[in-house]
Amino acid sequence: MTLFEIESAAAALLERPVNDLIVNDVDLGVIALNHVRRLAEQTNDFGFTRKLLTVSVNGVTGGSLDLAVEYGTTTPVIDIKTIVDVGLFDTDGNFCPVEWTSVSDSLNRQRQDNPRYGIRFPTDGQAVSSPIGWRRFAFAGNKVFLFPQTPNTTFSLGIIAYTFTPDWTDDDSDPDPNPPLTGPWLTHGANYLQWATVIHLNHLFKGFVFRQEGNLPPPEKIRDEALAALITWDAFKFEQFRRHSR
Repeated sequence: MTLFEIESAAAALLERPVNDLIVNDVDLGVIALNHVRRLAEQTNDFGFTRKLLTVSVNGVTGGSLDLAVEYGTTTPVIDIKTIVDVGLFDTDGNFCPVEWTSVSDSLNRQRQDNPRYGIRFPTDGQAVSSPIGWRRFAFAGNKVFLFPQTPNTTFSLGIIAYTFTPDWTDDDSDPDPNPPLTGPWLTHGANYLQWATVIHLNHLFKGFVFRQEGNLPPPEKIRDEALAALITWDAFKFEQFRRHSR
C-alpha cells in the first residue's frame, strides 16, 4: 500500500473526504502516520530497523552519533534508538567486538573475559587480542569517547543499533510519490498504520463511532491485533529459528 491509500482509507472510515485532512497546508494524516509509527518503534525493537553503522571517533575529542552513517555508505542515520554492540573492523573487514560501556550492558559482557581487558575468549576457548588492547569506548548521550585517550588516532567504530524510521513528508503521501516508498511499514505494517491513524484522527473528527449491534471489534482492538501480527512477522523473519554463532 501507499501512504495516500492508507490516508484515503482512514478518511473514509471517518466519513470525511481525504482533503479534510489538510488544515492550514498541514497534512494531518501524515502527522498521524508518523506519530503512530514512532510510538510502535519506541515500544518495540523491530529487527528490520536494526542496522550496522559506522562513526568516526577521534582518540581525544571522541565522535558524535549524529554523524553516524550506514556501513559501506555515506547515508546518515541520525536517529539511533538502542545500541546493541560495538566493534572495530580489521584489515580483512571483519567486525571485531571491543570493550564498551553504556547505560545498558553490552552483549560483549555475556562472553567470558580474562581479567585483563586486552584478552577475550570466544566459545572455542582460544585467546584473542582486542584491536584496541585494554582501552574502552564510552557512550554519553550522543557522544562516544575512547578511554584512555589516544592522541593522533581516529577509529572507524562499527555500531549495531536499532534505529528509527525517518519521518514521512507531505511529498511521500502523494498519489504517485517519486521515488515510490517501500519498506516493511508499507508491505507488512499497513493494517496497523491504517487503524492507528483512524484512532489518532478520531480525537479531532469524532467520525468513527463504534456500534455494538454490528458485532465488530472496536478499532483499538483491531489496531493492537495488527501490531501484534507485525511483531510476530518481524520475530520470525529476523530472530525466530535463525542460526546464530559467535
